[in-house]
Amino acid sequence: MNFSELIPFSGGSRLASFSPSGFYLAEAAQFRANVRDSKSLELLQSFACADQITDLAWSPDSLFLMCVMRKRALVQVWSLEHPDWACKIDEGVAGLVAACWAPDSRRVLTTADFNLRVTVWSLTDKTRRGLKDCVSVFNCGGDTGWQLVAHFDAGTEDLDGLAWSPDATALACWDGCLRSRVAIFSPTGTQLHTFSAYPLERGLGTKCVEWSPSSQFLAVGCYDGSLRLLNNITWEPLAEMRGQTCVEPPPSSSASSSGIVAYREIESPSGLPRYEASSPGDPPIPIPVVKPDPSKPNPKVGIGAVHFSPCSRYVAFREDSQPGALWLWELNRLKPSALLLHRNPVRSFAWDPLAIVTGTPCVYMWSTAGCLAAQVPLMDRCGAFVITSVSWHPDGDALLLTSDADACVCFLESGGAAGQAG
Repeated sequence: MNFSELIPFSGGSRLASFSPSGFYLAEAAQFRANVRDSKSLELLQSFACADQITDLAWSPDSLFLMCVMRKRALVQVWSLEHPDWACKIDEGVAGLVAACWAPDSRRVLTTADFNLRVTVWSLTDKTRRGLKDCVSVFNCGGDTGWQLVAHFDAGTEDLDGLAWSPDATALACWDGCLRSRVAIFSPTGTQLHTFSAYPLERGLGTKCVEWSPSSQFLAVGCYDGSLRLLNNITWEPLAEMRGQTCVEPPPSSSASSSGIVAYREIESPSGLPRYEASSPGDPPIPIPVVKPDPSKPNPKVGIGAVHFSPCSRYVAFREDSQPGALWLWELNRLKPSALLLHRNPVRSFAWDPLAIVTGTPCVYMWSTAGCLAAQVPLMDRCGAFVITSVSWHPDGDALLLTSDADACVCFLESGGAAGQAG
């Protein structure tokens, strides 16, 4: 691994990202958005915004960079091909909670305060449309503007989120923490299925939802600590995954062993972190559990994060009451295959191979070839470079590591990674 010098920026995973093309790296430093070459990190463009940037987002074609300033309900869009061109979107008194790109890279969607409306802004004309609390599906591929395909009731009491399947054949809509309900629709608004983890839909609700890259699976993470895997044929659960409080070692060392291999982070004699794999004959491994404080809001319980591998063979998830544990399931067997147990809470993880950071100066990786842990030999203005977020370059040959104040690019040598998950 080769590490770049630290790049000062405003901090946070939303303020530094590779472009979809992989050619550029954007990072925000207070009022300025900087665009760099993703390999040499040479500064290519610097754009001055009207206020402190709270979010950055690349257009899907990597030709535009959107800067969001939520405090002023303002969005500014910059062009890499024409640096003198700029677009400003002001939501005014309506407020601004989120902004995102349309797939055509020529329209921006903004969400007003309290999720009261979504507005579509065109970068090429003055078209604007407002949406209601229901779900509206538009065809945005035509030259004459957006055409309404369907408008339907999402069937939720308090819509918490929605997500398209990668193949765009299904749309999942779900309630929040107070109701266990996920409704699945076709693009024309036909309701394909409604899933609830509990009778009468009144158990603990949904915390996160993730489609597999193949669109075959929909993972529904709940506040009860279970991850339910739905299939795209019957939309019924194939498996219910949850973290365990104690893991038995694998019964044998053969590749066909059905046990869970646990990789525990330990400190080597040199003081550097490394993984230690469990072996047959080892005693059971207890998993530390943090009990939530009922007197505090937003308790740390339930499935807080879930990500599929690019080939949809594996799924990794974190149960928030076991913050240091990352569970891996193999989907062709529908059984757990590995546990990565860390001394600090898992802050962020991304495929492929699986890279993990825990709010320390270390990066951890897992693949079918094994595990490794590496310490980043850099110091920021506050001391050690404490990594809080990780993401992969689109080519898979570099990692973007961010702390609350700085960013760093980790370039992987050919064959130096732990390999891919397959």
